[in-house]
Amino acid sequence: MSSLLLKVVALVAMVWVLRRIADGFTAIFGAAAPVALLALIVLGMLVWRMAGRLREARPWSWWPVFGAPVAVWWMLRTWSAACEELGLAVPAARSGRFGLLDGPAGGLIVRGTPLKVVSPRRIGLKIRASGLEVRVRLAPGQTPAQFERAAEGLAHAWRVHRVRVEVPRPGFGTLVGLGFDPLRHPKPRQAQAVAAGPVDVPASDQDGQERAEYPTDLVVPDQIEVTPADLSVSVGIREDSHPWQLDLTRRPHYLVCGATRSGKSTLTVRMLSELARRPVGLVGIDAKNGMELSPFGPRLSALAVNRAEAVAAIEGLLGVLELRAMTCQEHGARSIWELPVPVRPWPIVVVVDEVAKLMLSVDRAGKEETTRCIQGLVRLGQLGAALGIHLWISGQRFGSDLGPGATLLRAQLAGRVCHRVADAETAGMTLAGLPAESVVEAQKIPADLAGVAVSGDDSGAWHLVRSDPMDITEAAALASQYASLRLDLPEVDAAVQRVRLGGAW
Repeated sequence: MSSLLLKVVALVAMVWVLRRIADGFTAIFGAAAPVALLALIVLGMLVWRMAGRLREARPWSWWPVFGAPVAVWWMLRTWSAACEELGLAVPAARSGRFGLLDGPAGGLIVRGTPLKVVSPRRIGLKIRASGLEVRVRLAPGQTPAQFERAAEGLAHAWRVHRVRVEVPRPGFGTLVGLGFDPLRHPKPRQAQAVAAGPVDVPASDQDGQERAEYPTDLVVPDQIEVTPADLSVSVGIREDSHPWQLDLTRRPHYLVCGATRSGKSTLTVRMLSELARRPVGLVGIDAKNGMELSPFGPRLSALAVNRAEAVAAIEGLLGVLELRAMTCQEHGARSIWELPVPVRPWPIVVVVDEVAKLMLSVDRAGKEETTRCIQGLVRLGQLGAALGIHLWISGQRFGSDLGPGATLLRAQLAGRVCHRVADAETAGMTLAGLPAESVVEAQKIPADLAGVAVSGDDSGAWHLVRSDPMDITEAAALASQYASLRLDLPEVDAAVQRVRLGGAW
């Protein structure tokens, strides 16, 4: 009865509003009121059609003008019904009181008041660049896991792309509704200031596309103060539209997995391009004859292009590790960041592309090299964080079939990034330690979204992320510009050159 009464009241109110609008048009336009009303309807239809096209072409502009008001309206309209349907509503205080009375013939009679439920209380609403935030107070006994299970239903009720649950503090939850997919429509990356700006060069006959070249007369000071901030780089965007930040001081070593054309190389190129501008040493191990990392050759301290050279490079880095440990002991420091600035060495990032080629072998000599590679990488992972040597391990597949050293090496790599993979075992091995739904999400990444991956954060949660693409020609020019920042590592480079020239290590 109350529902019918509400519908009648709403109908009467709508009729009254329409009459008032008609009277207003008559007072303003007089006899031309019907024509003005028709023009207003046509204008509204055109705006609605334009909004649909704007949503596909420029979702970042569509959302604050059209998308956010509609999503807020749907959220307010469906809040109570959605919470009750999805199991988020709780019984109201002192509701549903009942009693048991003895009935005739020994039966029971249940007498009481109907059960009343209340929805979680909203205590805040905020419009974001790509979505909205609804902050709620959890009822006694409620957990964020209940809202996570209801997230898909809330997304459909609000007419948004996705709903994620965040916990700012105990007793409160934040429902983050994404109005559109920011990974499919990434916001244009703002150009960062560099020492010498890029110069546009006309297209050549060979490549047929624009490329950027950088002047190589970059002046480098004699003494550069190295800080932990030099190891924190922005490489893309997260699904919640926040920048995707890689901080090698918090997570010193990374494991990156992804199938062919999943965007794994795109992430590596972006990461190397950001580090190339900073006082950071770079060492490359590319078992595919250097095809992936050779464009960064001018900036790399050493580049190993096969397993034999990789063994030499890794064992040379172990020598650097021992020298840094001795320096820290002399100054009573536990890490390079506690050393005085004049003696503080630059951090080194070791990039290993296609780790499976280093771990798989068929002959006896190859197995010996594989063992030395794995043992060296594990030792770098164990001691490198404090001594400024960081690992970036990437590959198409990472599973137990790579040998007993795979699990041991994975245990040293706290940072995990999983792009689209071809099998569930790789996703499970890469994302071990994160919630189980992250593995399922990694297997659902579509093939047409190169660069999209699942990555963990410092809170133990996971996010969908996407790396910013960068043309390899521009990346190579950037490496040439900052070639003067190349860190001299004679122990590593000499060992690689000795193997390359046919000598023994």
